[in-house]
Amino acid sequence: MSRKPKKIPWWKQVLFVVGWCLVLSVFAALLIFIPPTETSITAIWVGVSHVVLGTAAMIIALWKREKWQWVGFPLMHSWMFILYATGLRALNAVYPIPMGWLLVFLVMYALAWLLPYIRPKLSSIILREQMAPQTKLGKGCMSIALGGLPTIGSIAAVIGLHTSRSGEENTVYLIMGILGILTALAGVQAFSHQFWEQTRKTKSPDQEAEA
Repeated sequence: MSRKPKKIPWWKQVLFVVGWCLVLSVFAALLIFIPPTETSITAIWVGVSHVVLGTAAMIIALWKREKWQWVGFPLMHSWMFILYATGLRALNAVYPIPMGWLLVFLVMYALAWLLPYIRPKLSSIILREQMAPQTKLGKGCMSIALGGLPTIGSIAAVIGLHTSRSGEENTVYLIMGILGILTALAGVQAFSHQFWEQTRKTKSPDQEAEA
């Protein structure tokens, strides 16, 4: 018999919801106002709709905590898709993305979610290299991600805020675009794979035999 989750005080639940909504709103603001000279109705729609989606998912997760794993999908998607869209928008400010390539990027995002179910061994390797890299390439990428890229991104952001030169602005947008896209893809793949592993562990022997 599974133990019932301990009840969370209502005021903590309110803080969770408000805090999560604020986090999503900050990311949505980045999506809408980067670049600040271009207003996009699509960016506004994506940002606002995913803030609403993520906030609703957090409310449901606190209300139905026994099934929070399933609610984790819209929770993670709302955050990661805003980040992914921000990366695409920043990249588009430097190199305009044709519609065909935009569809390719959307397919890549969908594949990151589906990879554990399509190629579980490959997904397991990718997750391992994210969490505890064993290859030289994985260790190198983690070192850059943990040390170099955040520093470069912070410096580039400060430069971008205090200059109007197009070359330096392009550098800021390029770094933001690459970081946003890669982080979102890695995040959804890691979440999806861990959920896939958990569902396999909780399957009964009869269910595994039928599969």
